[in-house]
Amino acid sequence: MTQRLVQVPSVNPMGHKVDQPEIQLEHRLGDLLEKIFQEIGVEYERMEVSPQRDNVVACLPGSSDKIIVLEAHQDTVPVDGMTVAPFGANLVDNRIYGRGACDVKGGMAMCLAVLSRLKEQPSENMPTVLVACTVNEECGFTGARHLASVWKSGDSQLISKLPDAVIVAEPTLMNVVVSHKGVVRWRCHTKGQAAHSSRPSVGDNAIYRMGDVLRAIREYEQTVLNTAEEQGVLGLPTISVGTVHGGVSVNTVPDRCTIEIDRRVLPGESQEAVRQEVIDFIASRIDAPEKVEHDPPYMSSPGLPLADSNQELARRIAEVASEFGVTSESMQVAYGTDSPAYFAIGVPSVVFGPGSLAQAHTKDEFIEIEQLYTATDVLEKLCRGFG
Repeated sequence: MTQRLVQVPSVNPMGHKVDQPEIQLEHRLGDLLEKIFQEIGVEYERMEVSPQRDNVVACLPGSSDKIIVLEAHQDTVPVDGMTVAPFGANLVDNRIYGRGACDVKGGMAMCLAVLSRLKEQPSENMPTVLVACTVNEECGFTGARHLASVWKSGDSQLISKLPDAVIVAEPTLMNVVVSHKGVVRWRCHTKGQAAHSSRPSVGDNAIYRMGDVLRAIREYEQTVLNTAEEQGVLGLPTISVGTVHGGVSVNTVPDRCTIEIDRRVLPGESQEAVRQEVIDFIASRIDAPEKVEHDPPYMSSPGLPLADSNQELARRIAEVASEFGVTSESMQVAYGTDSPAYFAIGVPSVVFGPGSLAQAHTKDEFIEIEQLYTATDVLEKLCRGFG
């Protein structure tokens, strides 16, 4: 199953122009998921989130009044610089290689295999099990938010009430993430005046102005964030500038420069408030702040708080995992997932899956076969006993 999924490209363009339509976006994987759900023999619905990006959700009705959701995102990061065949899904030394093998098509295969097993051999007092395959996790969490909205509004064709739990598949080495940071990302632009480089004084260099912005961001990091109160193992909130673009040629004074800002938020922080805090801080430290523009966020997600409901769900997973010789620890992590979208509508949500984050997004991404099998066994037993 993992190999079938990896062999179908579902690359997230990450906000950049789609110049390879044959491998971009999730629509082809959505087609495969429909086929797989038909093979398993379960009802499903396909919901458009944006053009060529559809959530695909399947449902296996149970005999209890409980509903458990197994969720995995369809998209992967781009394939630039990979040293293995991105979509080869080659099996070498008990590892499957390829883009998404670890993050998170191995985890998706786990969910699909559990659904197939439960369909073939149902248990008494079994919950209704949904497998939800969402889009655009890597750059926006829009698929998860759309699905949560559908559930909250009662518009789902598959279930008539909110689920009792969501388990989000991510490579956690079968530990359980119960809390994590959130994020807000946006683009910042500086404006200038173009001129010939032989007479730079008649122009206004937007890259130089961006240098002032960058120094202000560093000062904000050092004087505001680094002196904030740490929140347990999550530590401090952080800020990072990940890209910079500016200029058209070396002999032209640039009239525009753009950076992308990544501000990680702690549970309880407001993404909108902290973004405005950064904007105000920059404006207070530079000349001509009117020549600095900030786009609306293109990615914004709250943190996942350390809630009792999530910790109880993690405890149940750990108990089942121990029966398979796996020590599944509760964790708090710095990265983000789809979980906050479901927690925000009142559904306990944790993160669990095979594979290591150390292999996600890498040039030779892979997942261990043994991890796939064991994680699937754990999740299957959890579902059978959830009713």
